[in-house]
Amino acid sequence: MNAVGYVESIRTSGGPRTAGNRPAILVEGLTKSYKNVHALRGIDLEVPRGTVLGLLGQNGAGKTTAVRILTTLLKPDGGYAEVVGFNVVKEARALRSHIGLTGQDMALDDHLTGRESLEIVGRLYHLGIRESKKRAGELLERFSLGHAGGRTVKTYSGGMRRRLDLAASLIGNPEILFLDEPTTGLDPLSRTSLWEVIEELVNDGTTLLLTTQYLEEADRLANDIAVVDSGLIIAKGTPEELKTMIGNDILELTMNDADGINEAMSSLNEIHSIGAPQVNLAEKRISVSLHEGSHQVSNILRMLDENGVTISDIALHRPSLDDVFLTLTGHDPSSSSSENGAMAGHAIEGSVDSTSPDGIPNAIAARTPTDTAEESSTIIAASAAPDTATSDTTASSPAATTVAHARHIFTFAGDFMTIMKRNLLRYIRLPNLIVWNTVQPVMFVLLFTYVFGGIIKFVVHQAYIDFLMPGIFIQAAVFGSTQTGIGISEDMDKGMIDRFKSLPMARMAVLAGRTMSDSVRNVGVVLLMTGVGALLGFRFHNGVGLFIAALALVVAFGLAFSWISAVIGLLAGDPESTQAAGFVWILPLTFASSAFVPVASMPGWLQAFAKADPVTTAVDTLRALISGGALQVSLIETLAWIAGILIVTAPLAVWLYMRST
Repeated sequence: MNAVGYVESIRTSGGPRTAGNRPAILVEGLTKSYKNVHALRGIDLEVPRGTVLGLLGQNGAGKTTAVRILTTLLKPDGGYAEVVGFNVVKEARALRSHIGLTGQDMALDDHLTGRESLEIVGRLYHLGIRESKKRAGELLERFSLGHAGGRTVKTYSGGMRRRLDLAASLIGNPEILFLDEPTTGLDPLSRTSLWEVIEELVNDGTTLLLTTQYLEEADRLANDIAVVDSGLIIAKGTPEELKTMIGNDILELTMNDADGINEAMSSLNEIHSIGAPQVNLAEKRISVSLHEGSHQVSNILRMLDENGVTISDIALHRPSLDDVFLTLTGHDPSSSSSENGAMAGHAIEGSVDSTSPDGIPNAIAARTPTDTAEESSTIIAASAAPDTATSDTTASSPAATTVAHARHIFTFAGDFMTIMKRNLLRYIRLPNLIVWNTVQPVMFVLLFTYVFGGIIKFVVHQAYIDFLMPGIFIQAAVFGSTQTGIGISEDMDKGMIDRFKSLPMARMAVLAGRTMSDSVRNVGVVLLMTGVGALLGFRFHNGVGLFIAALALVVAFGLAFSWISAVIGLLAGDPESTQAAGFVWILPLTFASSAFVPVASMPGWLQAFAKADPVTTAVDTLRALISGGALQVSLIETLAWIAGILIVTAPLAVWLYMRST
């Protein structure tokens, strides 16, 4: 069977997922664009099991986009990709149980301990409590972090954090590990230490896909290397095979100044038996490939001397990956993506042998436009479908369907509780956040009671503290809901959302766990406010039962507003913008309501807004529960507001979360 037939057979039949008949990674014609930017232009890859493939390229070359597609974080526009036998689009949920991802950002929570961080990831891999604890202990020891397991991550050094991040990606015993520039930002000692850890994983048989800008890293760790430039793979092979592509000795000439570079380039361009000179302006260095051997050196130096070119240093060496990359792309791998790089990629693409050294058959490269169009339509159709498990888990009877639904509910509940635990642990470790979240409503109680209470009591015809406290309860819940959006945007910034999305967990659990943990915090704030109000004369007049009902109403109202905040956090994308946006919608709803003053005391034009304000409805309902009064209509309206907000914002937040990249 040829390669195209092989791909078609596994795509349609599913086929047995065994190490014997499938590579760890198989990619055909993968494309991805962002508006007018073509991140991937049709790449082909095949990674045998138990090997290391290094994707080498500059910033913006397309390396990270490829990794995000292969780890189910992005859907491709066209082409086909499978990892350990799973289609990355159609079988994304099932695939996540078999992969581990360490992204460019260290996806760690500074306020959890190292042990807690690993145990939480283990629970989200569905290992169970006991196995998660066991694996966390084993990995802490393996990565020389056992002594620091009980310390919060914010006390870790950069190297320790990266080792913990790598350990988190291994806790589920993945069949394949994706490392996206794992040593970026590390000092040389930490980088070398991490290389040793990665080499141990390779020796144990782990399959790795490694993206890097560091040529030394690719040379040391990878069995095979694919050079990526402007969304194209322009060369593939082992490090030695790529070096052989140049084949000649490299002469490096270091100049004293920029004028020397210009003079040397003029002289070298007259020599036809050397490669095109490559210039490193930062280091004032020119590199040339010697087509006729090292005996050319004396002739080149003599000519430069005759032309008055002064050289400060000379070096002659065999080709390195640096030389390969410069020859192929015309720029250094750590430089920014450019149009020149894209042109170099097009120029080289035609000169690279279509029989790739890493074993991709010519039949794959020779796919027809019709094949590509058909596969693109398949991908698009799959992208519109729900993110479901593999086809072999599809229920075949009503009983099986019931069992499957029960299993999904149980899984969601476990993931939800794990995320809740993670967020509540963060609150415990952030006493300053707790203090400021409670000081604010306390200040409102004191200021409104003693500054406005003397005047307003003549309007409300009751003790102002009894009028005020229901408004303070709702205000504290509404203001506290802004922490939901801020927390989500912080997780996006730090790469935590990418980690969660790469795990085999229920997607909605991240948002549900966050909003519910914030609601639990609201319970504590309301209880504290009740104590403060009691010291100022506040009393519940309707008994314990209605007090509990009032507390439940506050929590439910805060939960609904937390989902609004979640939408804002996902749209804003960063904590600062989310916090600023929160005040824009929170302040008018809170202060243009009956929370602190009667609506009747407001200007006529503002009364219409205040009466329609959901905060007014909730506060009036709370006052009826606490102090007595007409309850039925306002309670129905409040519950309708809560239900309406949840019906609109919860699906919207989940949709935004699913499409966030």
